Amino acid sequence: MAKMRGEEAELDSALERAADLLDRARFPVFGGLLTDIGGAAAALSLAEKLGGVIDHAASAGLMRASKVMRETGGTPASFGEIRNRADTVVVIGKAPLARDPDLVEKLFPAKPGLPRPGDNKRELILLGADKAKTPKHVSATAVDSRASLPELVALLAASLREGRFDLRDTALRAKIDAAAARLRKSAFAVFVYDPAEIEEPVMHTVLEMVRHLVLTTRAAILSMAAPGNGDGVNLCSTWTCGLPIRTSFAGDVPQHDAWAYDTDRLLKSAEADALVWIDALAGDTAARPKGAAAIVLSANPTRAAKDDIVIEVASAAADHDAALFLPPLSGIGMVKAGKADKGKPTVAAVLTRIAELIDERRAA
Repeated sequence: MAKMRGEEAELDSALERAADLLDRARFPVFGGLLTDIGGAAAALSLAEKLGGVIDHAASAGLMRASKVMRETGGTPASFGEIRNRADTVVVIGKAPLARDPDLVEKLFPAKPGLPRPGDNKRELILLGADKAKTPKHVSATAVDSRASLPELVALLAASLREGRFDLRDTALRAKIDAAAARLRKSAFAVFVYDPAEIEEPVMHTVLEMVRHLVLTTRAAILSMAAPGNGDGVNLCSTWTCGLPIRTSFAGDVPQHDAWAYDTDRLLKSAEADALVWIDALAGDTAARPKGAAAIVLSANPTRAAKDDIVIEVASAAADHDAALFLPPLSGIGMVKAGKADKGKPTVAAVLTRIAELIDERRAA
C-alpha cells in the first residue's frame, strides 16, 4: 500500500513519484534507517548515487561512543564474558535497564555458569538507578541520591583512586566508598552504560576507572547497543565506504561529520531538500522529523505530512528474515521472521527499484 498527498495510491505510481523527487533533489538525506543490513546497504547505494547523506535515528549516542573510542580506546566485554566471568557489574544510569528490562537476568542467570576468577560472590551495583526490579537471586546495591549521574560517576572515580574529596551526605559517602572498595577487590569488574544517556566527559571518567583497575585486576565496559539496529547500520556503512553513519556522498570522496550531517540540523537549516525516512524494524520505531518533502518507508502507523510519499514496507525480523546486530553476539546475525508476509516489499526492494527508475529516467 502507498499514499500520496494523503490519498491511497498504486505502489508503482508512488515509486515513480519518489524517483522523480529524488532525481531532482539537490541534497537528499536518508534518515531513520531503522532497517536490516539489506535495507541499510540499499540506502547507502542510493545515497551514493544521488550525492546524499546517511544518518540513523540513534546516531547521537553512536557518534558519542565512537568519538570516545577513537580518542582514548576502550576495553569492551561481551555478554558471554560478563555473564560467565564478571564478579562485579556496575550499571550506570537508568537507561540500560529501561532499554532492556531483562538485562540483569541476562547478565546474572539463576543457574551457575562457567568457573569465575576470584572468590567473590557476584554483585550488582546500580549507580543512579533503582533496584526495585532486580531478581531475588541477585545481590544488588543501589547508589543513588539527589546528586546527578555525572556527579555520582565522578565521586565513584575519586573514591576508587582513594583520593580526597568532600561530601556532606554521609550516607552517600558510605555507599560510594563501599562500591569503590568492592571494585578494588574484584577479579573482573564491568561498567555498563548507554552512550545515549551520558555525555563524553562521563564516558571518559568511566574509562579512566577501567584503566586504573586493570593495573591490578581485570575490568571492562559494556556499552549498550543503539536501538533500531543502529550498530548494524553503522557497521554496514563502515564496511561499505570506510566511514560511519552521518556521512555525505556529495563530494568526490565520502565525508563524515557527526555535527554537519545530522538529519535534524540539515532539515532545520534547509541544506537538505529531500528526506527518505526509513522506519521498518520490528520492536522499534522513530517519528519522522519535520522539514523537507519526505519519502517515508514505514512498517508502522505513521503520521505523514500532506506532501509525503508513504510506502508501506515489510517489517524486518517480523515480516521477513533479517540480518541484524545482535548484542549477545556482539555482531551480525540472522533473525527469522515471526510470521513471513510476502505481500509487502522490503526496504531493500523499494530502494533498489527507486534506483532503477532513476537510472531509467537519466538514460531516457
